[in-house]
Amino acid sequence: MNRPLPDVIADILSYHGAIVDKEDNSYFDVIVPPDVSDILNIPEYARLTFSNGETSDEAVYASYDSEFFVSIRNLFANRGKFTIAHYETYFPYMEKISRLLSENIAFGNATYRLEKNEIKDITYLLIYFKYTAVSDEKNEGILPVLINSMNLSVAPFENSINDIAERLKEVDFTQGHPKHVSLKILQSAYTACTGMIQARLKDFKKSLEKRLKRDIKRVYEYYETLKTESRTVIERKLTASEKQDNIELLTRKLDAIVAEQKWKIQDLISKYALSIKVEPVAILSIETNAPIFWINIKRRLASRLFPVTYNPIIKQMDSLPCESCFNPTEGYFICDDHLHIVCGKCLKTCPNCSKKYCMACHTKLCPKCKRNG
Repeated sequence: MNRPLPDVIADILSYHGAIVDKEDNSYFDVIVPPDVSDILNIPEYARLTFSNGETSDEAVYASYDSEFFVSIRNLFANRGKFTIAHYETYFPYMEKISRLLSENIAFGNATYRLEKNEIKDITYLLIYFKYTAVSDEKNEGILPVLINSMNLSVAPFENSINDIAERLKEVDFTQGHPKHVSLKILQSAYTACTGMIQARLKDFKKSLEKRLKRDIKRVYEYYETLKTESRTVIERKLTASEKQDNIELLTRKLDAIVAEQKWKIQDLISKYALSIKVEPVAILSIETNAPIFWINIKRRLASRLFPVTYNPIIKQMDSLPCESCFNPTEGYFICDDHLHIVCGKCLKTCPNCSKKYCMACHTKLCPKCKRNG
């Protein structure tokens, strides 16, 4: 629900220890602590007004286009970037959930069986990534992803935070991040997020490519016309036995046209080059308990125990992670070397020697021919 700006400002100031005397939504009086006064650059006693026409020497203009509104963010400093909450859960019978395993898990080259199940404390990280894509135009947005800290399953968080807010209870924590927020978890979420953003920007990139091809065609046709005209003039001069100096001058002009054509096309390619910046802006660590199903994955003579989880936040089974891209497509497979779970895209076939290899094991080079696949 949208709230009037004066109500939001009053709540923020009250939270930071101010006394607010609010009569209506056009202005109110505040008494703020000295540290808040310094941060906001206002007197300890001030009248805040939200109508530009009613400002005076005694009143502080506080609407959206004011310096005061910009300075409000300084009250929060780095707060809100990391928060811990407990999520109260309930879920169906374990037997009912376990039937979902066969519907959600299948391997193209391996088998599995359920070994045991349990209910266990688990942590999910809800990470909000901001992305900015810049070319001749700009495209930006926020992509929230939910990552399971136990098995690194990542999914876009398509719900509203309001859908789960009633069951979230904020947890106090001392300075520093909890132990379960490891660099590996953050890297996995970031890797998955970049793949999801590429998919989200698909139409944006198609539009860039279409405009690039259009502009290159125009430049190409323009300079091809100039080149044709220059060659025609040169041929006519040669037929008329024109002076060699004049012909050389025309030839140099033709060479300049060719060089300028290449430069113009390269300039267009640089203009439409796409740069994408992705950065995390906030993390909500959600502690909860969830059903865990331990499956024994078998590939040839080797086996591996792996936890599959029912996600009580989005009320469905967590998908298996791809342990290479963490944004799986094209089914699941098990690698021979370390029994990594990888998607069809990350069980790669080398174009040079045709060997299939796992990109979680070999990130850059084919292990057989040692060439970049």
